[in-house]
Amino acid sequence: MTRYPPLRREDMYFEQRRVADAVAERRKGGLAGPFLPLAYVPGILDRLQQLGEHLRFDTGLPRKLLEMAILITARHTQAQVEFYVHCRPAREFGVTDETIAALAEKRRPDKLDEDEALVYDFCTELHGRGRVSDELFARAEKRFGKAVILDLVATCGYYAMLAMVLNVTETPLPAGAVPPFPVPAH
Repeated sequence: MTRYPPLRREDMYFEQRRVADAVAERRKGGLAGPFLPLAYVPGILDRLQQLGEHLRFDTGLPRKLLEMAILITARHTQAQVEFYVHCRPAREFGVTDETIAALAEKRRPDKLDEDEALVYDFCTELHGRGRVSDELFARAEKRFGKAVILDLVATCGYYAMLAMVLNVTETPLPAGAVPPFPVPAH
């Protein structure tokens, strides 16, 4: 059971309703996942949704690489729900089942193209050290450019924050879903 039961619309105060309605409209399907508990703090929900829209639709990263970065972040943060939810779009945008399985096992996938390897190296070093080496930055800058590097950093940060919301609120996996990886008991 989640620590933050979904707010019923009739129990929301004006700003919660306004933001929840606006976000539900922009997301074309209502509030779900981390956005349900974030309705408790509409100012955060509103701003995060706007950042999420930029990261999903307006970056220089192909969706395949974006979804790979999200899976790496979800695994780093041990966010079962986030990893589970992003497996489907990752597959749809070309991330292989073998790569998804390796990421779930927290290991480097065996078969990565050059861009996938660069995103894997960048994200895992960023999560592991909180920074990246000069050599890795230079490789990423040469391939993607400065703006896309910041999109990649923002993707890791944004999805790490959503993962933490999911983990702290104890948002459960959908009924019948198989956990994508083991999480230590708390």
